[in-house]
Amino acid sequence: MAGLNTAQQAAVDHRDGPLLILAGAGSGKTRVLTQRISALIAEGVAPEAILAVSFTNKAADEMRERMVALVGKKRADAIVLSTFHSFGVRFIKEEKAALGLGQHFVIFDQGDSLGVVKDILRQLRESGAARKLDPMAIQARISKWKNEGLLPEDVPESDFEYDDIAREAYPDYVDRLHAMRALDFDDLVLAPVKLMRQNDEVRQKWRSRFRHLMVDEFQDTSKVQLELVKLLVNGFGNVCVVGDDDQSIYGWRGAEVGNILDFDKHFAGTRIVKLEDNYRSHAPIVSVANAAIAQSAERRHGKVLRAARGAGDKVRLCVTVDPAAEAKLVVGELRELAKQGRPHADMAVLYRSNLQARLIEEELRAQAVPYQLYGGTKFFDRKEVKDAAAYLRTVLNPADDISMRRIINYPPRGIGAKTIERIDAHAHERGMTFAQSLARVDEIDAVPDNSRAAIHALARLLGKARHEIETGGKLVVTARSLFEAVGLRADLEAAADGGAQGQIRYGNIEHLLRWLERYENKESREKRSLQTFLERVTLRGDPEDESAGEGVVLSTLHAAKGLEFAVVFLIGCVEGQLPHSRTTDPKVTDATTTDVEEERRLFYVGVTRARDRLYLTRAEKRLFRGEAIKLTPSRFLDGLPESETETYTRKEVEPLDFDEIADLARAFLDSQRSKPEVR
Repeated sequence: MAGLNTAQQAAVDHRDGPLLILAGAGSGKTRVLTQRISALIAEGVAPEAILAVSFTNKAADEMRERMVALVGKKRADAIVLSTFHSFGVRFIKEEKAALGLGQHFVIFDQGDSLGVVKDILRQLRESGAARKLDPMAIQARISKWKNEGLLPEDVPESDFEYDDIAREAYPDYVDRLHAMRALDFDDLVLAPVKLMRQNDEVRQKWRSRFRHLMVDEFQDTSKVQLELVKLLVNGFGNVCVVGDDDQSIYGWRGAEVGNILDFDKHFAGTRIVKLEDNYRSHAPIVSVANAAIAQSAERRHGKVLRAARGAGDKVRLCVTVDPAAEAKLVVGELRELAKQGRPHADMAVLYRSNLQARLIEEELRAQAVPYQLYGGTKFFDRKEVKDAAAYLRTVLNPADDISMRRIINYPPRGIGAKTIERIDAHAHERGMTFAQSLARVDEIDAVPDNSRAAIHALARLLGKARHEIETGGKLVVTARSLFEAVGLRADLEAAADGGAQGQIRYGNIEHLLRWLERYENKESREKRSLQTFLERVTLRGDPEDESAGEGVVLSTLHAAKGLEFAVVFLIGCVEGQLPHSRTTDPKVTDATTTDVEEERRLFYVGVTRARDRLYLTRAEKRLFRGEAIKLTPSRFLDGLPESETETYTRKEVEPLDFDEIADLARAFLDSQRSKPEVR
């Protein structure tokens, strides 16, 4: 208990019954969670009877490291520390027979599931059942329903065309994934919930396994995740959740802030502990955060942060002529702070939309300031890496249509679009999957001999790799041999730019192979399998050893959640950017649209990322189709405490307006007219 404040001690001391820990920004919630687990183990609770769920791999890894320091590696390894999705994989592996899955299954990422949706929409258009619609909007609706725990038969009817078509596509989408022995991300939570709803024996088995259940970042849970928690909680009601309704910013992907607001209604007899001491930020930053969130029009748990670090620099409010001048001001300040000894990596520029980063990037490059972009293309989202992984997934699961379609003619092997259409038609006529039809290509007379031969050659290579893995061959040796045999290196190195770009891209495949080798050689009780490796690749998205860079961090506000920096520039504090125009336009009906109050919470999250100094910047106008448009200050700047803020400008980086430039030009020309060399 050394070093814990009174509220933190109360949270750690609580034993049986539901507990809600309302943890304000920077209030030490991870320390409370880990100390609580440590105390339970010290009192005799078996580590394997504790399930602790977080939302990100990074948070789970941090918690695991702290637990090793507190209770030792053996006990820490026995605790079930995971994300919701990782727990779902654990559950599905154990219950795959009851779920109707085969020996091997694959997890589809968003791109893979989008491919299935596109194919369904194509068939609906061909049958005349639908016009051309945005597949991502249809996918978003299916994902939304899954996050609400709705099965295809549960979705209500709607007069809105996108909802109507998505409702029609949903059952076909489910059937296709099942035929391919595939699950999407949403299924990793929905499948366990569905099984435990229907099977009392399975539900009791999992309930009896865990004596204590803990959930971090509870404000970000969806309806189906709340249901999963309810299904897992034992008769003692030993569920402890930690969260902050003021930081609920993921409504667009299914998060339901009502889960934390109504926790005591879901779990009778809940004890509520508030952590309000902020150990991260100086007092002016905390005061601005409190003032901004206090104006929320929505119901919220009442709490006020207290700055444990005391006084500091006032929050700087910066107004510039236009976005270009805003970028110059920000970069000018970054350079000055770096000269004063601030590490670049301890400073961040945060924004609502990735589009806002362009001017900042240009100015950083112009002034030679190093930077790192968060929220860019993830390692696993790079085309060459997805191609390589698709080969491995097809080796593991021949029924994976999406991966087979991706690799069937890449690198090019003479299997054209017409051939693929004929294989597709054969599959639809006989009620087969694409992979099943491909395996019976000899029955399709319309397929040319050279294409048939190429298909057989590919099947032999995949079969050889499958046999090597099933008979205990080294995963990395088999994978490298397969990539060489199908010609991935040759194709990439034959790319434009003299092959240099191709070598870089093949280097990403080599990085994937090194990751596979490290995974295979890592000491652990867990059996090393290709399926587990591919699950980790899909769930994590980035190699485990990728470290942060040394430059200034550029990040969206959503991607910055959970991070902190000494200095933060929150740019674009104008209406239409923060809050985003999509939340204030009544014509927008997209399934992923959020409301203005969630945008306020997003502003609050941005403010509370700063430890020492905070800049809130905005431009007065911007050019749109050649016309200067006046920008309205963000409503979130209203009511901020004057005693804790100050107006700030950098005169030397403010651009001259047009009239000033014209006057200077005239004066210069007048002074030069007598000189014969001036024309």
